[in-house]
Amino acid sequence: MASDECKNLLYDQACLQVWADNAPNISLWMQVEECYKCDLLKKENISNNGVTNIRLNTIYSIWLDLTNDSSHNNCRTLQTFEEHGVYQWNISNNLNCSQIKQISTPQDSFMPFVYALLLIIPSFALWFFINYLQRTYVVPSVFRFASKTDLDIENTAPSRDVQTFDGSDVELKNADFGTGSNEPVIIHPQIPTPVKNNSYRITSLDTFRGISIILMVFINLGGGHYWFFEHAPWNGITLADFILPWFCWVMGVSIAISLRSQLRSSTKRKYVFGRVVRRSIALLIMGLVLNSVNNNNLSTFRPLGVLQRLAFVYFIAATLETIFMKPQPYFTNTRLDVIRDIIESARQWTIVIILVAIHTIITFFLPVPGCPKGYLGPGGLYNSSSNVNCTGGAAGYIDRLVLGENHMYFGSPKPVYQSLPFDPEGILGTLTNTLLVYMGVHAGRIILCYQYTNERIKRWIAWTVVLGLVGGCLCNFSKENGLIPINKNLFSLSYAFITGSSAFLIFIILFLIIEHWRLWGGSPFNEIGQNSIMLYIGQHIFYNTLPWRWQPVNETSHTEYLVMDCWATIFWCAIALVMHKKNIFIVV
Repeated sequence: MASDECKNLLYDQACLQVWADNAPNISLWMQVEECYKCDLLKKENISNNGVTNIRLNTIYSIWLDLTNDSSHNNCRTLQTFEEHGVYQWNISNNLNCSQIKQISTPQDSFMPFVYALLLIIPSFALWFFINYLQRTYVVPSVFRFASKTDLDIENTAPSRDVQTFDGSDVELKNADFGTGSNEPVIIHPQIPTPVKNNSYRITSLDTFRGISIILMVFINLGGGHYWFFEHAPWNGITLADFILPWFCWVMGVSIAISLRSQLRSSTKRKYVFGRVVRRSIALLIMGLVLNSVNNNNLSTFRPLGVLQRLAFVYFIAATLETIFMKPQPYFTNTRLDVIRDIIESARQWTIVIILVAIHTIITFFLPVPGCPKGYLGPGGLYNSSSNVNCTGGAAGYIDRLVLGENHMYFGSPKPVYQSLPFDPEGILGTLTNTLLVYMGVHAGRIILCYQYTNERIKRWIAWTVVLGLVGGCLCNFSKENGLIPINKNLFSLSYAFITGSSAFLIFIILFLIIEHWRLWGGSPFNEIGQNSIMLYIGQHIFYNTLPWRWQPVNETSHTEYLVMDCWATIFWCAIALVMHKKNIFIVV
């Protein structure tokens, strides 16, 4: 027997048929497993001597329970449903429940990835084929994006100073960067001539940024509406939760390299600070404008956001470096030279640690009306609804106090926990986000302080391991049971350590492959990463417009959504590649 509930199921939906035989006054209660320590909620009254069809969401496993006036929890069970599956649950008198049976074959929810690959692989093949034709001069010059001569002139011109998503350049003097081997690099004391700047970009850093912005665009577009391309509802971590930290970490590396270059060229610190202020304000204004694209109502306008967060943390980290960074690497000619990167940045790290300490003290000791001290939960249904209005603890309280609920983002905990509004780019999280940026700054300082590849790699590996272990200990290597769980919404300390560790690891791999072994030039991610701000702003402004997106014809599976989001991402990448070939860069 079928009903409307079991027909035309959408993506991530299944149908449960509950058959009741002489079992009156029964109710179905349910709750997703992801909702930690949540009470079950009443879903449906079950028809006696008939069938009740219930449409369910398949993203998370679901706790199910059938109860009546005199019996509770006799049929409680945890069930995983698959997309478009139809399931049957037989109930007899006295609530004798059979095992839930699958009566129709579910749809393979991962099959759309095959269609996506049929779009992605030819796109990569076309890119490499075009590059090959250009390198071999098979394509007439009129059809080329730009001639080699044009690019060479642009790369050697003194005005070649490409600013990226983070508002800082990533060019590095030849004397600073080192080679792909273990040969020392000779640092020449001569002042560079103003005619030609013998500097080049760190390709692995641009590649890392390019990979991150592509993932960000894809996920912001919807990620095919797959749950693992969305942010974790509260504690825990998904792929989407790594993207912003990676950007912040890359921004930190860029800050160290850019400011050292400016200070070495004898630029006065007040002018360097002026550039820092200008770029921070530019990022802040762009973020506010983007937020107004879909909501220009001042009574509900959201002042916070990703670009605003980047503006604040960039300003803090870049200001510290502007004040304390030395124009030349620090050398003691003693055994302490092995930690000269730490000695050189001791004052900056002291301030960053103080900021983290302030964050920790506020988080665990600020009195929040009606909430226990140190509360880190999502409120709402969490922990048997014991702290309904305590979403985010001190962090949420500060945001609601300063901004007001009407000016906050309805973040990821709401659908699962039915929580109060919570802004993932809130005020308090800026402090721990600064820590993450400074991890990137230190990675850049290691490049500047050490000339051998093995010296750099050893230190990066040490940071990777230490940060990963500290983050794991803080969260007790578990999702819910640690002192400080991994939480993107709160930008918790363990989250900063874990994502920082992952950024170090990815950069190590890219640095070895691209800069040291020279197995790959980073293309096309390298080129895309140099126009990341354009991609981020563009995909926000043109989010629901042709030719990037359209109203799906078939909403019953992930296929069209995934293909559409892959197509839109590839289209934006193509735009960035053409702009790179034309030497067009959107700067901050």
